[in-house]
Amino acid sequence: MGMSFINWIGFGMLLLAFLLNEAFLGINAWYELNIVAVLVGVVWLVVAAALSIWPNRSDQRA
Repeated sequence: MGMSFINWIGFGMLLLAFLLNEAFLGINAWYELNIVAVLVGVVWLVVAAALSIWPNRSDQRA
């Protein structure tokens, strides 16, 4: 199974989400729930996970 450009974008998005989580949530305590930020984060992670496991056109497995 080869890695396509779409898969690398997904892995990059997951890595960026991890780094931003460590940078902001590790330092700052959230005293109020910011529902918009939570929803954006969830959508970001779903898209990143979907792109990272997106099937490659050259995969011929049935």
